[in-house]
Amino acid sequence: MTDKVFSLNLSQVKWLLISSYLIALIIDNMISLTFANHFMPPITFLLLLFWVTQILDQTHLFTAFILGLLFDAAQSTPLGSHALIFITLTFVMLRARQRFKSYPRWQQALMVGSYILVFQVLGWFIFTPTLTGNQLIYYWLEPFIAALLWPILSLMMQNSTHRFAY
Repeated sequence: MTDKVFSLNLSQVKWLLISSYLIALIIDNMISLTFANHFMPPITFLLLLFWVTQILDQTHLFTAFILGLLFDAAQSTPLGSHALIFITLTFVMLRARQRFKSYPRWQQALMVGSYILVFQVLGWFIFTPTLTGNQLIYYWLEPFIAALLWPILSLMMQNSTHRFAY
């Protein structure tokens, strides 16, 4: 089965891309208001990774910067800190996105889990969170949850992309 998403241009999925980022930012804000703040991975970053692998004619670095700034503003963190993390990891994904697309979903999930682990480590150095008790376990459990969410998220986004783009 061929992957029609591979040949997408930005103009074909512009509104789906913008609305998915908006919905992801809303979901991240709703998660931050609950106890699962250290439990769920940033959906915005997961969608950024998805779109980086699907739309190959763009670098997505400016998008990563803007999403990082919006994420900082929504999370009340120092402005630019998440933008720096988003840009760094987007650049790393840009270097490996052709290889990433050729992997099976379970291997993609492991790669996404490793990206979220690096996200957590960089966040640990920048924010130095004070975690006690179960918060520490939840904080470092986030990459495993991201690896479990990736196949569901990527299938859902590919289906919606096929539905809206063609």
